[in-house]
Amino acid sequence: MKYWIKLSLLVLYGVVGISGWYNYSKISANQTSNIVYDRLSPEMTVSYVRSVVWYHSRGKLQELRSILNDDNISNKERVKIRITNMLKHRTRAYIRDMNSLNSPITHLGSWYQDNFDFDDFLTDVFNVSFDDNYTVDKKIRYVTDIMEEYQNETTLRLIDKFKKQRGI
Repeated sequence: MKYWIKLSLLVLYGVVGISGWYNYSKISANQTSNIVYDRLSPEMTVSYVRSVVWYHSRGKLQELRSILNDDNISNKERVKIRITNMLKHRTRAYIRDMNSLNSPITHLGSWYQDNFDFDDFLTDVFNVSFDDNYTVDKKIRYVTDIMEEYQNETTLRLIDKFKKQRGI
């Protein structure tokens, strides 16, 4: 008798479980049919841009440290060329990546590049890099602050663009 009760309960649980999963799949199929998963929302776009730019900035800072430690700083033109090339090369990597995204802004990477004031940024980096009063560590700290300032300005421009698109 106990065997039949256990078997009946097991069959009953199985039927309830299968019907529950069937109803769940039916409900979830109706809810997700209008959602587009491969397009970033404005919020995700801003978060992604901040993260990617911050991540690549760490590499830029390490390479800048290497340039400032290893190169002859008195040869300013050569060092300026190395710093400029390094910053442009490392920036192109994430610009291409951002351009491939399906975001509310087409060619997001190009938009970011157009709205980032690279020439003024480069001037500020050079001013700190060639200041003889600072150690290399202090120069890197100051350049970090400069990078964050310019990145934050560009991110605020991105947020403003999204607000204008939404009519906020």
